[in-house]
Amino acid sequence: MCKNIVVRVLKIAFWSLLFCLQSCRFSPVNVENRLDEAEELYRQGAYSNNSSQYESSTEYLKHAEGILLSIQPSDISNPQLERRNRLLGLVWFRLGNTSESEMLYDIAHSYYRKAIPLLNPDSNSLYLTCAYRDMARTMALTGGEQDSVLWYFSQAEQHAKEAKSDLLLLDIDAYRYQICYLDSVSHRLSVCKQLAEEYQVPARYSEIVELLLAQHATDSAAYYLERLRPTDSAYTYWFEQSYAYLQSKILLQRGQADEAYRVLLNLYDRKIDELQRDAGARTYALSLHYDVARERLMAESERVKARGQRAISAILVVLIVVLIILFIVIWRYWQQRRREQAGQLQALREKYIQQLQLALERLQQKVSLTREMEMQRMRGNEVEFPKWLQTYRDEKLVMNKDSLNELIASIDKALDGAISRLRAEYPELTESDMQFAILSIIGASDNDMSIVLNVQKQTIYHRRQIVRKHVHPEIEDIDSWLRKYVLNV
Repeated sequence: MCKNIVVRVLKIAFWSLLFCLQSCRFSPVNVENRLDEAEELYRQGAYSNNSSQYESSTEYLKHAEGILLSIQPSDISNPQLERRNRLLGLVWFRLGNTSESEMLYDIAHSYYRKAIPLLNPDSNSLYLTCAYRDMARTMALTGGEQDSVLWYFSQAEQHAKEAKSDLLLLDIDAYRYQICYLDSVSHRLSVCKQLAEEYQVPARYSEIVELLLAQHATDSAAYYLERLRPTDSAYTYWFEQSYAYLQSKILLQRGQADEAYRVLLNLYDRKIDELQRDAGARTYALSLHYDVARERLMAESERVKARGQRAISAILVVLIVVLIILFIVIWRYWQQRRREQAGQLQALREKYIQQLQLALERLQQKVSLTREMEMQRMRGNEVEFPKWLQTYRDEKLVMNKDSLNELIASIDKALDGAISRLRAEYPELTESDMQFAILSIIGASDNDMSIVLNVQKQTIYHRRQIVRKHVHPEIEDIDSWLRKYVLNV
């Protein structure tokens, strides 16, 4: 019974500990907080990317990617899994944009390939369309097969139609003819004009100017060049560079080589200044990145430490609870066992006290009858003692050896072998000593012992001293010690 209780307690403690650890690590609140943190980092990365701050954008997005990848799909619910996959797809798409802006086309290609399966056609149809379009463009720039490039353009066109975006359809068509059908100049030109004039995409004016210059339509190229103006301040510098480069080509086509040279020289000087500023900015960004990374590592270390402390606290609490439960179970079992042993011993005492009382009554009858018969003999009457009375005169035994052995065996069994252990621990105890010990344990008085053992009371006193000497000479009350020994052993 006690063993089953202990096994159950240990099982409960094990599962409680496991639940505490899992709760500390993957609680719903913790997962939601990490998803919120990743979403905020994605927003900062997307804003930095739209502002041409590609290094900062990559930093934010890579940090968001690390948080999302650390959340295992098997440890979260379905709504959280959908949110995690949606954010991861958007993060990979933005990382592809920043890599492409840095002309790292192979890396951008790998990010687009990972983002496409996670972008939902229903909720992220525009991003999915752009991912297929950019996938085709980066594949073409890295030397991919034209059939594969056209297939990705067709997928982008299909999703653009489902999203009902005429702007994306024209944009995909323009890129497809620019990359795959270079001879279709007129179609490219019409698509670019439609994008630039109807949908206000100023970047397409530079392509229009390039196409017109290739056809030596210098005046038309100059007309469209004047319309090359930015609508977003983030791209102002790019438009200025493109404008200066195209202006130098127009001047050169018009035969104004000196003017074209001065424009290009001015553009070169500005480019040198830009590179110097960029180098300084990158140096500062590297140092800032080091500080931010160090602070992030310290914060992560603190979080890990706090999580470890919470786990250790939970483990300690569970262990303390388990120890308390085990202590209570063992204490209750020990108390129950003590009560059972005391009850059994009391039953034995009552049984043998009754036997002893009956034996004493019979002994008293024998004594009275013997005295009466001896008085008759003293008066000169010839009286013959019966055989059973003659036995008493010769032995004077109330309990024979078999009865004593039966008493010893019963008490030993009731006390889980305590008498056997007493005999083994103190081998100096003789059979007479053990008989005294057993009678003392069941609470027999000296008078009872003298009658049962057929000895004088003085002999009982000497036997008590011998037993005390064999056990512990320092013991004052050997009777109390014997009772405590058999109950506590």
